[in-house]
Amino acid sequence: MDNREKLYSGLSKAAWGYFLLNFDINLGTVSILPRFAGFFMLCSALGYLAEEQRDLTLLCPLGRLLAVWNLADWLLSWFGTHLTGKLLFLDLLITAAGLYFHFQFLTDMAALAEKLQQPDSGLDCRLRQRRTLYLVLTTLITIVSYLPLPAADVKSWLILSLGLIACVVSLMVMFALFGLRRCVNAADDPP
Repeated sequence: MDNREKLYSGLSKAAWGYFLLNFDINLGTVSILPRFAGFFMLCSALGYLAEEQRDLTLLCPLGRLLAVWNLADWLLSWFGTHLTGKLLFLDLLITAAGLYFHFQFLTDMAALAEKLQQPDSGLDCRLRQRRTLYLVLTTLITIVSYLPLPAADVKSWLILSLGLIACVVSLMVMFALFGLRRCVNAADDPP
């Protein structure tokens, strides 16, 4: 597989990984689009993209940790329970690890866009903006979920509202990654 094919494949895996991370369909308590699959796809993408962005190899252990955590949570969902919500310290630690992972991954994707994009396309800037929105929304959802709000309806409404906005931003990140993938083909096309 040549470098262009690796980049194309890695960016495809990354975009679909973000889809699996952020969109969930449940049958009862079990997700049929489990988050661990998204992290495994992102980990796989790291291997394909590491030649262009060497920093990505540093994310491999963290990506595997997040994948294993989400796999364990998914397996427990078959028995009607979850890892999340059991120990505040672990929840916050995993959330912080996830925030760092996404920050660094999307920062590296923006740096890759700088190399591959057409002049003045602004894909790198869009990736950085979407990265920031994604991280802010993820942080807000986490904070709101732990706030002791007097009315459960208010808390549910806030989390639902932020979650819907986060879904839109996730799609924007996914489309930006597909846009970056198109840049791989455009870089090899003759002018």
